[in-house]
Amino acid sequence: MTEKREPLKNDPFQVQKALKTRLTRRELMKYAGVGAGAVSLGAFLAACGGDDSGSSGSTSSENIYAGSPNGKVNFANWPLYIDKGFIKQINGRGSPSLYAYQKASGTEVNYQEVIQDNASFFGRIQPQLSAGQPTGWDIIVITNGRELTALIANGWLEELDTTARPNFDANALSFAVDPPFDVGNKYSMCWQSGVTGIVTNKDLTGGEILTSWEDLRNPKYKSQIGMLKAEALDAAMVAQGVDPEISTPDDWRNAATWLQEQQDAGVIRNYYEQGYIDEVIAGNLAGCQAWSGDVLYYKLWEDYDNLEFVVPDEGGLLWIDNMLIPKGAENPVDAMAIMDYYYTPRVATDVAEWVMYMSPVDGVQELMAQDAKDAYAKGWDGYAKKLEDSANEPMLFPDQAMLDGLFNFRNLTTDEERQEWDAIFEPIIQ
Repeated sequence: MTEKREPLKNDPFQVQKALKTRLTRRELMKYAGVGAGAVSLGAFLAACGGDDSGSSGSTSSENIYAGSPNGKVNFANWPLYIDKGFIKQINGRGSPSLYAYQKASGTEVNYQEVIQDNASFFGRIQPQLSAGQPTGWDIIVITNGRELTALIANGWLEELDTTARPNFDANALSFAVDPPFDVGNKYSMCWQSGVTGIVTNKDLTGGEILTSWEDLRNPKYKSQIGMLKAEALDAAMVAQGVDPEISTPDDWRNAATWLQEQQDAGVIRNYYEQGYIDEVIAGNLAGCQAWSGDVLYYKLWEDYDNLEFVVPDEGGLLWIDNMLIPKGAENPVDAMAIMDYYYTPRVATDVAEWVMYMSPVDGVQELMAQDAKDAYAKGWDGYAKKLEDSANEPMLFPDQAMLDGLFNFRNLTTDEERQEWDAIFEPIIQ
């Protein structure tokens, strides 16, 4: 469906400058929506008269995909989470992939960067959903976690048309197929993904790379270790050989003890949201729990060679941002079409080269490597080298062995679980 692309049309130095702002997209993401301060699933369910045992949303035998496309789609996403470029036809910056889709399909795409974090966006659309009214959006992007669990439990998502996603069926990578939070991809298709592991500032460790969660408890790093607020308990479980996805309250208490011992050792500088990366860059953290895309950007595109990101020996954590069709969407046929369009390898490559997170689409790595060769041929050696390094980066394109070493987050499915989790965890990070 895409028109012939000129992949390196942008000035490479402007590309790098634009890429620098990409990190703000991750700034307010509360990631998996678990841990202290997360939104209550029970409150979600109570809002529509439901309980924790099943869906309270309305059901219908109507086939919402039986009609013809309406020629428009309303797409809500996070800031700086799509390809950008100068498009002379619209006299300014926009998304080349969106422009190509609109030109080829005749569909008007209202793409808005309105999701700043999962909880606040959920709060905006929850009143309409609970009242059985359209949200105004045909596609939304939500991270696996409490908000996604609530959307499914309440019946507030449309089931996807599995006959209308041939690109997904042909090109989706294994980690994007049958995720534990949505077996069969009944409601979701991955937009982008990433890994939570450890970043090392080698300037502060004498060149040593921290490769184990236990390294984040080493007493020699006094006040030089950071942990992520929303994910510390999951990491502590992995450190103890526990799979968070199937963990019990006893496992949570043991993990809290692990974290308390880490704190008692005097190594913790702080528990962070996005601010950790600024502390790493400033030279205040020797090691920290980290998101792969943040470190990858600074290392590959801003030349911070003193940074190293690893999946810990015990394992890392996988997160997925998901495209979803909310209940009552007015343009579901058009929504399915554009969701599947982004599983075209060329289109997915355009996105990956800008956002620097894990693409769920097969073939992106090879196309990125070819774009690097094209850039070398144009004499853009600096830009080409960055593309080449990105194409060869295992954290951007993990092999199966690495994926097998990743764990899923604990998905809290009842309000009782949430309350017990928070009672165990909150005293630690506060």
